[in-house]
Amino acid sequence: MKIAITGGIGSGKTVAVSALKKAGIKVVNCDEVVKELYKNRAFLKELKKIFPDEIKGRIFLKADKKKIAEKAFSDDKVYKLLTETVTERALSVALSRAEKNDLSVVEVPLLFETKAEKYFDRVIVIKRDLKDRIESVKKRSNLSEEEITARIKAQFDYEKKDLSRYIVLENDKGKEELAEKVFAAVESCRKI
Repeated sequence: MKIAITGGIGSGKTVAVSALKKAGIKVVNCDEVVKELYKNRAFLKELKKIFPDEIKGRIFLKADKKKIAEKAFSDDKVYKLLTETVTERALSVALSRAEKNDLSVVEVPLLFETKAEKYFDRVIVIKRDLKDRIESVKKRSNLSEEEITARIKAQFDYEKKDLSRYIVLENDKGKEELAEKVFAAVESCRKI
């Protein structure tokens, strides 16, 4: 069984994934796969076609992720190209890794943006108050509130989507409760 965990930036996906890993559940993290891709020369050559000024070098390619993000979050077309190129490739790698297990959880930050929910038996959506999301991201990154807000606006709007087909977990009472909720949700999926 393949279970996706998703939610907007700052919703609590990392807390949920950490709790599952501690419980011994196999988790594939798309963000970790993306970090691997950014070290892959062939991938960077492909990305350089979209971001010629943000990928430096001829032999040893290096991506300026901050500049890529600035460009992507200021232009919807570039954001869509980045999502298609990076997220879909990362998702493909993550799914191939998940295939090796009876039960795999895959953290997919841009699940609905890439219409990838169809690849999973169950989807767990983590939701959190917008103010709390912004504060959480501020604490862990060097992003300004404006940069965080731009990223939130570019992402899927979880407040407007009918999520009744999915397992929705509210992250409103702290890390321990979220960890308990996500573990219970995965266990209930396992029994189906």
